[in-house]
Amino acid sequence: MGPLMRAAVQAGHTVALATSEDVRDQVGPELAAEVEFLGVGPTAMEFTDDAARRTGEDPFRPGPELIGEIFGGSRVDLGGGDAISLGREWAPDLIVAEMYDAIGPMVAAALGIPWYQVGIGPATPAVITEIERVAASRYRGAGLDFIGPLSYVDPCPPLFQDPEWSSSVPVLPLRAQAHRRPRDTAFEPPAFADPAKPTVLVTLGTIFSDPDVLDATVGAMAGDEVNVIATVGSSLRNPGTDGARPSRRPGGAEVHYVPFVPLGQLLDRADLVVGAGGSGTVLGALAHGIPMVLWPQGADQPINAARATAAGAAISVAGADEIFPAVRRVLGEDAFRDRAKAVAAENAARPSPADVVEQIAGGRGR
Repeated sequence: MGPLMRAAVQAGHTVALATSEDVRDQVGPELAAEVEFLGVGPTAMEFTDDAARRTGEDPFRPGPELIGEIFGGSRVDLGGGDAISLGREWAPDLIVAEMYDAIGPMVAAALGIPWYQVGIGPATPAVITEIERVAASRYRGAGLDFIGPLSYVDPCPPLFQDPEWSSSVPVLPLRAQAHRRPRDTAFEPPAFADPAKPTVLVTLGTIFSDPDVLDATVGAMAGDEVNVIATVGSSLRNPGTDGARPSRRPGGAEVHYVPFVPLGQLLDRADLVVGAGGSGTVLGALAHGIPMVLWPQGADQPINAARATAAGAAISVAGADEIFPAVRRVLGEDAFRDRAKAVAAENAARPSPADVVEQIAGGRGR
């Protein structure tokens, strides 16, 4: 949603992001300076743990029932009232909420204003229906009636979207973009001994960056046929893993670890992405026309990996031992890059964030 916020600022609108206070230091630098950060509601850890206690399920491998309880139950119970109070104080003219968010629609209902829903990956109707079902009782308890979004803003090019999905509200296509800051981060690209080798970007995203999984993924690059850039992200399970690691050569592959750098800058250097299949990584890679090898770890990653594989732009694997054979195949067969470029061409033809903001804001100054 960063590009939408940036486009709204550039169009002269007043923009705020409402999310939990604990991510201010991480999220703030990724936004346009004019975006106001409104800290409200529980942390992701708090509402996820609360839902896990209620259901007894593993939050890192949730089914629709747990996802509904996480986002439609616990998060609303712990933060809905405060968000409504903040909404009345800030007094927006419209709300843009991502597809797992049940609080934005609740605030819109309380304020009597329109709202728009934004996809963050392929549509997941069963999951969204479950979130809305669980949230409905919370809305009723607050004396509110659920009102659907005016439109669904879809960042998925047709080759990546679920072909069986249809929306009950009008769909506004959106050109997906790999995340970049308003100004590129100062970043010194790794200097490889043999820059002629293909460069593989290994990234598990910002949540599923378990050190053991990262080590297994990087360790799978056993041959000396590639250069590797590996990102070290934050992790709910291992919050102390943000720092970079020393560069090394496991079995011949030259590996350079880097701390968080916006994905768009890293993709400028990559011939192939190896990752867990988070929506930001997959959409960003496809927007760049870069094929992938994906080892899903949980949440929506299996869905994203399945759709990228169905599009012919990726291979999905079930374990670390399958990664390097898949890397060899993707790098050795032009069909994967050709399909990734076809998705990129579809994406490039879609409306820009500025076009979408113009449609949803209706020319108003706020």
